[in-house]
Amino acid sequence: MGYRPKRRVYALDFTGTEYEGLEASVRGLTVGEELELNEMEFTPDQVVKALVQRLVSWNVEDETGAPVPTSFEGVCTQDGGMVLAILNALRQVNSGVPDPLPQSSPSGEPSPAVSIPMEPRSPSLESSAVPA
Repeated sequence: MGYRPKRRVYALDFTGTEYEGLEASVRGLTVGEELELNEMEFTPDQVVKALVQRLVSWNVEDETGAPVPTSFEGVCTQDGGMVLAILNALRQVNSGVPDPLPQSSPSGEPSPAVSIPMEPRSPSLESSAVPA
């Protein structure tokens, strides 16, 4: 009996971004899918298809308050920047690379230099040296 790894589903967090309030759950990428995404020059329809293949759920609504389906047609009704933000968040969480520090993060202070006392060598040590 072999091991069957479970596919991760990530709940993406858009707190502090222009998409604050957006909730999207996406299936994690395999190594092959991530390599493909990193090397691919996307056309707009490829971006949408890449997201639809991985999108499990989201809380997006249309102007009337009706839920927008996670289908190709539903995703196509949305802003392209939001679709890219979801894909980029997926790539980031999938790779395990943490978010960069905020720009307001202090750089801290340099560590104090340890002072090493410097003394001249004792003449008695030089006279006891063994000639070569």
